[in-house]
Amino acid sequence: VIFRAAVESCARPRAPWADSRILPSPTPGPSTCLPNYYRCSSGACVMDSWVCDGYRDCADGSDEEACPSPANVTAASTTTQLGQCDRFEFECRQPKKCIPNWRRCDGHQDCQDGQDEANCPTRSSLTCTGWEFKCEDGEACLVLSERCDGFLDCSDESDERDCSEELNVYKIQNLQWTADFSGDVTLTWTRPKRMPSASCVYNVYYRVVGESMWKALETHSNKTSTVLKVLKPDTTYQVKVQVQCLSKVHGTNDFVTLRTPEGLPDAPQNLELSLHREVEGVIVGHWAPPAHTHGLVREYIVEYSRSGSKMWASQRAVSNFTEIRNLLLNAQYTVRVAAVTSRGIGNWSDSKSITTIKGKVIPAPDIHIDSYDENSLSFTLSMDSDIKVNGYVVNLFWAFDAHKQEQRTLNFQGSTLSHKVSNLTAHTPYEISAWAKTDLGDSPLAFEHVTTRGMRPPAPSLKAKAVNQTAVECTWTGPRNVVYGIFYATSFLDLYRNPKSLRTSQHNTTVLVSRDEQYLFLVRVVVPYQGPSSDYVVVRMIPDSRLPPRHLHVVHTGKTSVVIKWEAPYDSPDQDLLYAIAVKDLIRKSDRSYKVKSRNSTVEYTLNKLEPGGKYHVIVQLGNMSKDTSIKITTVSLSAPDALKIITENDHVLLFWKSLALKEKHFNESRGYEIHMFDSAMNITAYLGNTTDNFFKISNLKLGHNYTFTVQAQCLFGSQICGEPAVLLYDELGSGRDVSAIRAARSTDVAAVVVPILFLLLLSLGIGFAILYTKHRRLQNSFTAFANSHYSSRLGSAIFSSGDDLGEDDEDAPMITGFSDDVPMVIA
Repeated sequence: VIFRAAVESCARPRAPWADSRILPSPTPGPSTCLPNYYRCSSGACVMDSWVCDGYRDCADGSDEEACPSPANVTAASTTTQLGQCDRFEFECRQPKKCIPNWRRCDGHQDCQDGQDEANCPTRSSLTCTGWEFKCEDGEACLVLSERCDGFLDCSDESDERDCSEELNVYKIQNLQWTADFSGDVTLTWTRPKRMPSASCVYNVYYRVVGESMWKALETHSNKTSTVLKVLKPDTTYQVKVQVQCLSKVHGTNDFVTLRTPEGLPDAPQNLELSLHREVEGVIVGHWAPPAHTHGLVREYIVEYSRSGSKMWASQRAVSNFTEIRNLLLNAQYTVRVAAVTSRGIGNWSDSKSITTIKGKVIPAPDIHIDSYDENSLSFTLSMDSDIKVNGYVVNLFWAFDAHKQEQRTLNFQGSTLSHKVSNLTAHTPYEISAWAKTDLGDSPLAFEHVTTRGMRPPAPSLKAKAVNQTAVECTWTGPRNVVYGIFYATSFLDLYRNPKSLRTSQHNTTVLVSRDEQYLFLVRVVVPYQGPSSDYVVVRMIPDSRLPPRHLHVVHTGKTSVVIKWEAPYDSPDQDLLYAIAVKDLIRKSDRSYKVKSRNSTVEYTLNKLEPGGKYHVIVQLGNMSKDTSIKITTVSLSAPDALKIITENDHVLLFWKSLALKEKHFNESRGYEIHMFDSAMNITAYLGNTTDNFFKISNLKLGHNYTFTVQAQCLFGSQICGEPAVLLYDELGSGRDVSAIRAARSTDVAAVVVPILFLLLLSLGIGFAILYTKHRRLQNSFTAFANSHYSSRLGSAIFSSGDDLGEDDEDAPMITGFSDDVPMVIA
């Protein structure tokens, strides 16, 4: 409907008032039309945008009645005449006047009492999720990829308004497909609107109907077509094409469903020949259908040739049975058969021979299983017949997946044979079919089934990617001490029928292939057993012009800049190469892009205006959307604030520090600081807050607790690295000390405290000894002088006595004895 409206609006001239967006109201009575539709008087519904456009879209023409005239688009209201309004007018009550019906419920009050906007149909109460866009009219929810994608998805066109470069979504248009006889599928599409082709490429995604995971195929191209050669034949796929630009992958939910052409069928199985019981010269053949037909088998082609002749005759068979008539008697014939689909004739079966001798019947051989284990089995072949046996042909069949039946053919000589088959896989069912070769021809088939013991090993998990124009790097997981086979081809059928291969005992290898091709890879164990194969991986080889830059690395990292360096995608460029550099801020979730042009083999570039302590993902690629190379970078964080100190108040403490802007030119005070606290008693770290000042008040500290405060430059976002922290210890005594360099200068800090104390102690002891010594000398001198004054040379001693022999004048004098010339005086 939107398409019709757009086409008609372009195809036919519009009325002069067609863009006025002034619409008549629905006719009275219950409305049966959807929102944004106008109900004709006849009951039909037409889009609002068709009303008053100069064309009669309603059968009764009611959509063009009561429209504003070209000369006066505003159509001023008319006063009521004779108290009656026209049937195409609405009557206001207070005061009474007539207004055109198209002004009714138009969102603008035209009646003084607002009666024209009363009892109007309500808007939809549709609620959209956070991952959806809601149309302004509230009538639909769109996925975000439908916003600004160049398509009108909202009826009011609001999804394509106010679009910017960041909002634009590039979605291809007109995706179509065709298939040719070779089985290749060609996709074509139209370039999205406004898409810059120089910096965008297309990626193809496909999946089998019923699967949930999409597989990706990079085209490395901005051409609007590509050829898929890697799809399975006769299979239904869903395919979509997405746009990938330098800074964004534009998703889409639009896809096409296609059916791949039929493929060539596998060979028919178990061909057996016998002679007609009643008619001579007739060979009867029957066989089993191919294990994988890759389509509908239309018929079978049966070819036969007489022994010694190089000519083959053929005939058709509509089923898995045929009779070959009019053959020579006593002649040996060789027969083979192939299935036919719309793609063509498939692989031929094993050839079988038989001799047209009536009455001679060759019995089937006997297969006896002697033993089997995890990776081998032994069997014996024999024939109960007098017909001479020249040898046996034995086939082993098994399957690990639904796409291929695997087979191993063994040829033996002699009439009786015991043989051991090794290199088998544990817990795998095997079918053994054998027939004998005799002089009269090949015997019928004999069958036996056996399942090996043990537990089947898991399939490897393979990853493969192109590293240049001709090399594919393959890595996989799986058991060790085994030999792996890597198989690859350019189409699905070739991968299972005639692949190229190489072997290795490692878990990775580099495979050299041709240029400008799509390849399928798979890997499996081939020794000591034939293990199950990995899922196949599709790789598109990189054209010369799409190679990635080499050896991207960081030369220097600063606070706000980083120097990166890389090499050209190939040696000695002969022209200037344009590089695109995308810088993704992993914290801010924002992107920036730069362009560099250089012919040098080595390119160096400086990224400026980065955030200190920021985390970035840098991607470098050629400007034509080549394969990219990337690196993750973390810039240097800001340093710690200096001179962190603490002042203790009555009920709180204050932290002080120097402004970080004094030594960090990249620090802006508006960024501020973060303050954290660690309580060692509770073993709890707490975020206290942030400030743009150089101080911070902290309250509610508990007595007896030790605290550690840190101050650092403010983090811009929660997960971004902040500046280095300044640390201060605060103990229960109320003393604060800066420990920003505790580990480096702990011995210096201890000496600064201990040495002064020891010095004061020694000084005090010295002064004390000096005082005691002075007092001692003074006492000694005084006592000596006193003793000498009472010395008696006659007695040889100093006498201080109050005895009777002393005079009256000396009766109160003390008496001291014990001094002599030969005994030293001891003063205690």
